[in-house]
Parts: sequence; structure tokens; C-alpha cells
Amino acid sequence: MKLTIMAINENKYLIRFCQVGNGSKGGDAILIRLFDEKDNETLLLIDGGYKETGTAVIDFIKNNCTTTKIKIMFNTHPDRDHISGLKTILESDEVTVENLILNRPWRDAKFTKKMFEDKRITDNSLIKRLKDAFFLAEDVEGIAKKKGVKIYPQFRDENGKLELLNVLGPSKELYKMGLLASDKTPESYIESGLGDYTQVKYTEEDYEEGKEIEWYDDEVTSAVNQTSLILALHLGNTKVLFTGDAGKVAIKEALRFYKSIGGNPKDFTIVQLPHHGSRKNIDPEIINEFGNPDYIISCPPDGESEGHPSRRLINKILEINPKASIYMTKNHNFIFRKNVEINCSVQQPAKASPKMDGK
Repeated sequence: MKLTIMAINENKYLIRFCQVGNGSKGGDAILIRLFDEKDNETLLLIDGGYKETGTAVIDFIKNNCTTTKIKIMFNTHPDRDHISGLKTILESDEVTVENLILNRPWRDAKFTKKMFEDKRITDNSLIKRLKDAFFLAEDVEGIAKKKGVKIYPQFRDENGKLELLNVLGPSKELYKMGLLASDKTPESYIESGLGDYTQVKYTEEDYEEGKEIEWYDDEVTSAVNQTSLILALHLGNTKVLFTGDAGKVAIKEALRFYKSIGGNPKDFTIVQLPHHGSRKNIDPEIINEFGNPDYIISCPPDGESEGHPSRRLINKILEINPKASIYMTKNHNFIFRKNVEINCSVQQPAKASPKMDGK
């Protein structure tokens, strides 16, 4: 799908990072409100969190927006904490969805039985296994079809140029390799070059101002997270990077591609830290690609116990750039806006934490 949106007023927008989850379990849901010169509104939604998040998004749209139609709904990847709310929204009769961006592994990865070691696999059994592994994506696809929503797979446009909205990743090849390396697919004989997630626990250490924060490059996110969509939104001087749950491999590839089409990562004014602020998805090399953006983390109230967000990552960012502003959705929604009036309080950015426990 060519992501075309009506001519917009670049000086009026609202980007709402929704508070998702409770306890230590969070998720992503990002509602984007765009306007044209006559104040006609266009809605974009990136992920939907859990079922209750989807209900909250519906209520917000009904009570605050001048349209109840979502122009484009994106699912970055079909994890429960990103896709469940999209199912709720699609089932609702109170809002409508025009286009759904949904990558379906059983169809869009272009797998064949010849790629896998188990010779008992047939093309039909492979499709069934993938649908079972990604059953929420199949549910969403089925509901969207019944509602007449247009469904499109989406990968980066290799012949792309800078637009209002660009898909920076994944490439089709990385999407396939990430799935092959994951625990969602049968054992493959194809070398993906991606290692899958393994639990690593480092002992607690004190944080001291002026002391270099040690970084552990052996920590990696799950291979399936490398298949997450990465998006760039350009609104005049406001440039936003949305990363979903993408891993280091995916983000580095996306930033290389961004440069190849004329973008400069240092121009991003807002950067979403991937996977709810996990340090397994990003590293100092990536942080150094950026200038001085506002960082936003979609994380739950008690997520630190799971490394969401990672205090080590927050401290490392502040070590690299002491002026960095890092915001979170732990207990409430967070809004970036321009020329849109809304009643909200001001949040103070995160400060360096004096203790780190390996998270």
C-alpha cells in the first residue's frame, strides 16, 4: 500500500501515547490526529494495546475527535499487548477503520515447506502452524474482512523517498529471517544470522555520577521482535520515530535506509524507545545516531521489575546526553501536540537513577 494521506497542516497535530496495561505488563497504543487547512481531521492508530486499551481509544475518539473513522490502523507486530485492542476496535460499531496494515506470517513471509528441516511439513500444514502461532493476527484479519476493511502488508519501500509517513522497516528479507529464527516457526536449515532471546541477569551495581555505565552487548531481544514495523512521521520541523518492539538489528537497518532516502536521524525530535524501554532492543551506537530528541517510553506502572523501562538504559542515555528528556506512560497518557487545545498536566522528564539492578 502506498501510504497516502490528504494534504495536512503541518503546524497542527496531536500524538497521544496511551497508557497501556497495569502492574508489570504494558503495551503500545498511539493515536495520531492530523488536520488539513480547513480543520478536517484524519486519524491514524499505531497498535491498540490490550482489550481495555481498545475500549479507551474508542471512547476518546467519540468524545474528542471530529471524526470516528480511523484512516490507517497499523499493527507493528502481532504480540498480544499490541494487537488485542485493535481487535476490540475493529469489532466496534462506534468507530470505523478504512485501512489496516497487518503483516501475516502465513501469507506475507512467503515461506515454503522446503525451508524447514522437518520433511513431514506440507504447505497446508505450514500455513496452519503459522496461523496457530499468530492466532490473534488471524482473528484480526477475519474481523477486518467481514467489516470490509482493506488489508495491506507493509515493508519498507526500497524505492522510497521522504514522505509525510515512511515505513523504514522491516525489509522483506529481515521480516523473513526474523520469523525463521524465532520460536514461532519450525526448525529451519536457513541461516538467519539472528540469535533468539535468552535470559541474561546481571548483578546489581551502584550508579555513580561521572562513572561510565557498563553496557552488555550480549543481551538481545527475541528474533520475532526484529519483524516489528518502524515508522517515521514528518510534520514540518517535528519528526517522529516509532519503533514498536524492534530490535537493534532492525533499528540499525532502518536508520541506514532512512539516510539512503535523504533523512537524517539527528533531525528526529521525538523518538519512541523500543519494547517499552528495554535495553535489549537498543544500544549506545543507536542512541548516538540521534541529536537531542524527546524520548518517549510506553511502559506499565510497575514495569521496572521486567526491565520496562530499563534504568540502565535511561542512565546511559543521560550519560551520553545529560540534556536528554525522557518521558513515560507509566501512569497516564502522554501527548505531543501543536495548536490543539486539550486539558492536560505537565510531566517532568526522568532523572538518572542512583541504583541499577540489572534491569
